[in-house]
Amino acid sequence: MAGKYKVLQMSKGDLTKERQEAKLHAELMAKDGIPKLQVTPPNHLQGAAKQEYKRIVTSIGKLPLRNLDRVELENYCTWYGIYKDISIRIQKYANSIPEFEKEYERTQRRLEAARKDSDKETLEKLKQELKIVAISLQTLEGKRDDEIKHLDKATKNIKGLASDLGLNVNARMQMNMPKTEAQKNDSIIDTFG
Repeated sequence: MAGKYKVLQMSKGDLTKERQEAKLHAELMAKDGIPKLQVTPPNHLQGAAKQEYKRIVTSIGKLPLRNLDRVELENYCTWYGIYKDISIRIQKYANSIPEFEKEYERTQRRLEAARKDSDKETLEKLKQELKIVAISLQTLEGKRDDEIKHLDKATKNIKGLASDLGLNVNARMQMNMPKTEAQKNDSIIDTFG
């Protein structure tokens, strides 16, 4: 199986003049007639997704992204926006959970004190209060855990799309790695059968 395409400028190694011309021709064909990537973010992107689109469009440099790649770029930005939103919610849960844990401990101490005093009415109220705090704490922890699962999904989607678009170090490094002899032989076999 052939590796991902490397643009001529990023190709390392000895390329014959014919191979250089073929790569240049392929790049020109990929660019000619295909509109450039839209510089302004689409209207349907909001918040962090819109900011990420702006950041990427100004940073893509010589990557051969065109308008045909826009859907994949928009998906990447959308998942990035989701990632940012989830991260903020997780942080809110992370800040709230310790407060509920402290409230649970305070209520437990008050319940123990009420048991010593044998005040049945106060004891029942504190038991109910402890139950409510415990349920609230479990609910918050459950929501946080659900958000972490969603964050994991968003992260995986971002990584996959970023790799396809050449937006991460590994993808760009792979574009610049010279082919080994085995890969060159495979591509010749693939080409000529």
